[in-house]
Amino acid sequence: MVPGRFEPHRARSPLVRFEVVAMRLPLTAPSRDAAIAVAAVRIAKRYICTIMPVTAAKDLGAPAPGRHEVGRRPRAGRRPRAAGRSRPRGTARRDALLDAVIRIVAEVGADAVTHRRVAEVADLPLASTTYWFESKEHLLTAALERAADHDIARLNEFIGGDAGDVADPLGLAVDAILDPVQETGQTSRGSLLATYALLLEAARRPALRAVTRRWTDAYLAALGHLLSEAGSRDPSSDAALLLGAADGLLVAQLATGDRSELGHQLRRLAGALIGA
Repeated sequence: MVPGRFEPHRARSPLVRFEVVAMRLPLTAPSRDAAIAVAAVRIAKRYICTIMPVTAAKDLGAPAPGRHEVGRRPRAGRRPRAAGRSRPRGTARRDALLDAVIRIVAEVGADAVTHRRVAEVADLPLASTTYWFESKEHLLTAALERAADHDIARLNEFIGGDAGDVADPLGLAVDAILDPVQETGQTSRGSLLATYALLLEAARRPALRAVTRRWTDAYLAALGHLLSEAGSRDPSSDAALLLGAADGLLVAQLATGDRSELGHQLRRLAGALIGA
């Protein structure tokens, strides 16, 4: 006897098994046919999306795709992460995003800062930027705050707690200004360029002005104290003139590519201010 399709010892496809169940349901013929047709479409779709890629891979001698790779399209705009490199977590992830903002501002400018670009440069998910920063202005403000906090801490450590014991307060004042730019190389120049670019953004973005003022006040207080120890009769005004001259000279160097040493010029200016 030829085995029939409903005999229990014969292997049945998913569609045949569904036909057996449908034949036993109390359905009218049209309803039964419609149910079988819907099931056939679903089974065919599953075959095309899952079984066919595995079969084709075996025929070609290639490894079969994993269950999470079948039918999955690669995400656009993501760069492959280096093997063995772990991503930062928590607040370290926030700091990594702000460091990426500084790199973008240094290389391209503040206008190029977007949530997506920051995530790509930091090699972090896009959701990380939107979790920590709600807008582009928030990104720029936080990056400026991070740069200001680090430089103010450096300034206070460089000068020390008591500038009255310094033998050469004028030299210390000049060195305090130029210490961040003494390092040579692209990294130092990029950090300086990003700093001035963000400071200039304060002219268009009021949210950045409070940070800019706090940063400037820290320098004026430190320089004013040193100039007072050196004998200045108006240390506040002299500190503002010295800092303004240093900023102008540094911006001119960035614009022209000049890398000459500025310490001698600033020392002459400081001496002239004290003697005036």
